[in-house]
Amino acid sequence: MKHKDLAKEYATARLQGRLSGNEVSFSDNKVFTEEDIKAAFNAGRESVVENMPKLKWECEYPYTADEARTPITIFHIFHNDDGFHLAGYGLGLSKMFGTLDEAKRFANEDYKKRIKQALGL
Repeated sequence: MKHKDLAKEYATARLQGRLSGNEVSFSDNKVFTEEDIKAAFNAGRESVVENMPKLKWECEYPYTADEARTPITIFHIFHNDDGFHLAGYGLGLSKMFGTLDEAKRFANEDYKKRIKQALGL
């Protein structure tokens, strides 16, 4: 799915308004370029992803599995003798870790990466 380039749309509309003399700028003699506005929009999108809360884990079965539900997948961490197996359903994600914290950290980073990809960042 292609997202609309709102920065370009906004910059074009603002510039046309300024050039036609129908729009007064809040700051005299300043017109932001399309690139300025696009950079600001993209920085905002990036900051939203970087400041996302970490996944919320619930213990589905004590000492056997932890689960985090998201709009794109359900992450499960299965506890076994070999370590901690992380699975992300529908993502083809299956990976072993030595500790529960490593598995959770990887799941958080994987989730952020997928959100960034969906936003085109």
